[in-house]
Amino acid sequence: MKPQILQLMPNTSDEKRWVAEITGEDPTFKLKRDFQPDDPEGVWEIYDGWYQIHGQAQGVSPFNKEYVHVKDGRMTRHLHFRVVLAHLEEIKAAEPIRMERMRKQIYKILNEIKQAAPYEPVEEAMERQKEECDLTDEPDQLLGAIAVLKTRKTSIIKDYQKTFENYQEWE
Repeated sequence: MKPQILQLMPNTSDEKRWVAEITGEDPTFKLKRDFQPDDPEGVWEIYDGWYQIHGQAQGVSPFNKEYVHVKDGRMTRHLHFRVVLAHLEEIKAAEPIRMERMRKQIYKILNEIKQAAPYEPVEEAMERQKEECDLTDEPDQLLGAIAVLKTRKTSIIKDYQKTFENYQEWE
């Protein structure tokens, strides 16, 4: 499952940009939105699903808190709120697929860390993280892990490299 890449500039009306995946029901707003982390800044991975998007993509009319549906990598834009509401059962039923996708995103980042810092303790730590990921049954925890890993991946790699390069000097 390869993501589509969406690069957004801030919307000219409010200088904001974001991508939120619609993941279920919300008692206040009717639809639960999970705001997706961007990495690098202003770049989002978009998978098949239902989203609300706000911002401006180059060469495309602005997304203004717009509901969209992505299916087989193709985006249908300008959907009405009631259309998304009508698909709520389908959205909720897709939760296991979404969680498996998020696990794969986490594994990919952990493998990148492991490859960039090829030391046995790092490999063991990344494998433990994968095991913990497998045991997580809360989508919010998986999304949070993705956000932290995307934000901190470079610094995690640098910290591991520095630690184990210094460790090898002492041996």
